[in-house]
Amino acid sequence: MSFVERELYRKLVHLALSFLLLYPFFFPLPSFLSVYIYYSLGLLAAALLNSIVVKRFKPKTELEDFSRELHRFIDSFGERVRTPFTVLEEAIDEFHSFIEKQLSLLERDYEKREGYVGLLYGMIGAVVSLLIDPCHTFYGIVALAAVDAVASISSLLLWRKGKTLEGEVIALLVYLSLLLLFGGGTMQAVATSIIVTVTEFISPEDNLTVPVVATVITAALGLPLRCPV
Repeated sequence: MSFVERELYRKLVHLALSFLLLYPFFFPLPSFLSVYIYYSLGLLAAALLNSIVVKRFKPKTELEDFSRELHRFIDSFGERVRTPFTVLEEAIDEFHSFIEKQLSLLERDYEKREGYVGLLYGMIGAVVSLLIDPCHTFYGIVALAAVDAVASISSLLLWRKGKTLEGEVIALLVYLSLLLLFGGGTMQAVATSIIVTVTEFISPEDNLTVPVVATVITAALGLPLRCPV
């Protein structure tokens, strides 16, 4: 898979996960599941995934050691027991390889070097936004979904490289249009779009900062409330 294809795949997954965060703002959650629990479960899942990435080689080594010990034990029972065990082992290996491939595709280069995934920071940003103002978190998640994805995808498709100033301008216009669509005033939408886009461009971890900044700015400027259903 080429660099452009891999980045496009990452951004499509990014959009899909952002839509999951937007779900409570359009559809009611089950009665036993508040939006705070919903987001907390997402944060927990992201943290678990991050721990897998950080220690990805340790479970593999332990699994190989366990497999060798189990092989020695199974071999003593003969071919009848060994055959279904071999089939199961191959299925587990294929599943492990699939997970490894997906993690590799979703990680940015510097995430591979440092050993973490941006998903965790996105979930932290979303939870912090929810705690700051649940009725303006919507704008933060829309920013998380649109600004980063549009800036990256447009830069990749039109200029065949990572972040570009032109891509950021396109992202600004898209986010501005969405804010106007959701009832924001023109000056409010323009100011918010500029601040959020600049934040996305200069931030060392935009998944963390963009939703929080967008939530705070839209609350401060008084954009219409968009509370969870």
